[in-house]
Amino acid sequence: MQGRLVTLEWPGDDDWAAIASWLRPGSPAAVLSGDWELLGAAEIEQANRSGRVHNLVIRTKDGERIGAVSYQRSGRIGGYTVGGAIGSPDLWRRGYGAEAVVLLVDYLFHQLDAHRVQVTTAGYNKGIIRLMTKTPFVVEGILRDHCYLDGQYHDAIVWGLLRDEHYASLKPSDDNRVLAVGLDDFIPEDEKSQARAVLAEHLATAGRRTALTAYLDHDATPLHEAGPHDEDGPAGAERGAA
Repeated sequence: MQGRLVTLEWPGDDDWAAIASWLRPGSPAAVLSGDWELLGAAEIEQANRSGRVHNLVIRTKDGERIGAVSYQRSGRIGGYTVGGAIGSPDLWRRGYGAEAVVLLVDYLFHQLDAHRVQVTTAGYNKGIIRLMTKTPFVVEGILRDHCYLDGQYHDAIVWGLLRDEHYASLKPSDDNRVLAVGLDDFIPEDEKSQARAVLAEHLATAGRRTALTAYLDHDATPLHEAGPHDEDGPAGAERGAA
């Protein structure tokens, strides 16, 4: 997945340790997110291979590995939660993390048929809260005392975005502050139309080979014209019994 500033790539064998270091308790990225797990590289790799969570590596245009985003299923079918982290504080507030999350959200809606995407942010993270207010995400709730930092508990904010809200946000308007334009289709629409045309031509050919041929060519008597002796039901069963 390519954006203007970053690309998202599936992790390779040498990426798991880097992801673990960005998410370890006490790391700058983990502190600002307010959410972390004490996992090593092997555990993160296993979680990805099992499908429990999916991480993607964030790279700058020159190929530098700077962070990761993640998604996992949540709630009913079509629901996902997402998160992300830029490793070095020197790279914060440059738009890298924002674009990476937007690319991931685009991917979930456009390729994985997501219906709802959720983000949870720490209540003390001014930068991410300000960023979220510029997106189409809706504040859905407050998790009281969800995070712990500097000797005290802090609330967390739950943000949600529905499928129709996402696609509406991609339409230009005077008051719409769009962070991305949506992912390109994997297959252009004209190629999809051509595929349908090829199939239609095949089905219209006399020598077509389909599983429907036997039904289309069958010269059966319409059901409404069938006589009493052709009907299945109690009357026919009674006659047979007699």
